[in-house]
Amino acid sequence: MKRMISTAMLCIMILFTAYAGGRTEQATPIILPESPEYDAEVVASRSVTISSTLYSLGNLYAYLDRSFLYDIDDSRMEEELIAAMIDSLGDPYSYYIPADMADSYEENSDGSYIGIGTYLYKMNPSYSDMSDPSSWMVVISSVFPGAPADRAGLRSRDMISAINGESTAPLTAAEASKKLKGEPGKDLVLTVHRGDAVFDITLRPEKVTTPSTASTMLDDGIGYIAIYTFSMTTADSAEKEIKKLLDSGADKFIIDLRDNGGGTVETALEIADMFLSDGRLLETRFKEQSGRKSLIRNADSSTLIPEEYPVVILVNGGTASSGEILTGALKDNGRAEIIGSQTFGKGISQEVRPFADGFIQITTGHFYTPSGNDIHHVGITPDIVIEDKEYSEEELEAFSEFMSNALIKEFADNHEYSSENIKAFADEHASSGVPEDLLMLLIRNEYLYRMDYNDRPVADPEYDEVLRIAIEELV
Repeated sequence: MKRMISTAMLCIMILFTAYAGGRTEQATPIILPESPEYDAEVVASRSVTISSTLYSLGNLYAYLDRSFLYDIDDSRMEEELIAAMIDSLGDPYSYYIPADMADSYEENSDGSYIGIGTYLYKMNPSYSDMSDPSSWMVVISSVFPGAPADRAGLRSRDMISAINGESTAPLTAAEASKKLKGEPGKDLVLTVHRGDAVFDITLRPEKVTTPSTASTMLDDGIGYIAIYTFSMTTADSAEKEIKKLLDSGADKFIIDLRDNGGGTVETALEIADMFLSDGRLLETRFKEQSGRKSLIRNADSSTLIPEEYPVVILVNGGTASSGEILTGALKDNGRAEIIGSQTFGKGISQEVRPFADGFIQITTGHFYTPSGNDIHHVGITPDIVIEDKEYSEEELEAFSEFMSNALIKEFADNHEYSSENIKAFADEHASSGVPEDLLMLLIRNEYLYRMDYNDRPVADPEYDEVLRIAIEELV
């Protein structure tokens, strides 16, 4: 039987979002109300129980300190107790970042880092189920254009079971991210699972450029802007890109959110507001006992892009969280047509607070699109559905064998970048069993990598079917 795979992300419960350089998806801190209204009797009863438990733990520590034969690592004990308390919530999105991981967690988008160039997801080992690979393997959400992972053909939904022969099962997301960061000049061997195929890929970490946005003018007055992540600075970056496109004569827009794993909610709302003069953007609901009322965000009266200018948003299974907030806001208000495949489906939000020289993140809100849709574990269905490219198991096996040699690099060393040479490479290796479109994409990626970052094309309809269809819709 022909087994097929899809590049859409698995809709799984995930603990932590990071990429292979150690940066994490940031959540916008929310200031808690000072005096939430709780049921005093219930609170008193629970306080007695917790106080009794804490008292018992104090006695236990005193006993261990007095009687345990070896020295006690107090810092480790503190971290383990905090982590255990958060883990007991049973929510894979809630977790504790210890002090030694705090710097990576706080790392801002500075445009570059050393790594292989991926966003990844990894469940807390506490939730591992060895019968479900997505629960214990590293899952790739997206890859950065031109990065080592991209040039090697890795893509959204690929799963990594081992790094340099070491199983990823016991690793936290932060630990996996750190290992994938690697060291410049030292190879990483990744055991990759794609559908039923399993293959090893050798990558060498290097400096990867990761801007949050990029834009270009296409034909027929179409302004194209790709938003790769929603950091604290992405709204300002997007505004500059949009203004540049408007000054260049753009009167139609394509927003590419494919493989955008999310980020700050406020940033997504700020960008949505650039396209809308009125209407609801988002509703976030909280636990009743928190004392918070539902938070409704509406567009203000000003816009950056005239509302008569048509907009298309490109999405796929790697479009998640804040990417879905922006998509839902423009879709439900009739402001944009959505093209691509079903989005990831993360409809809950978290808040981050400093704690014990580290951070805690817990799920606090459940958001709904302007039409009241709950997208959690569901995602957003595009107006025009274009399923991601699929390959058979035999084609993937051929791909794995093909990637074990240096044919791509050798060809690029001896042939200049041109459409003719890209086609010639595919023709030369037609007997490899690797599909023609994939061969062309691999050699094209190699050529693009060799260009200076600023010289690489931001969008390339010749090799992007979804983008071609979006252009056709706007013309």
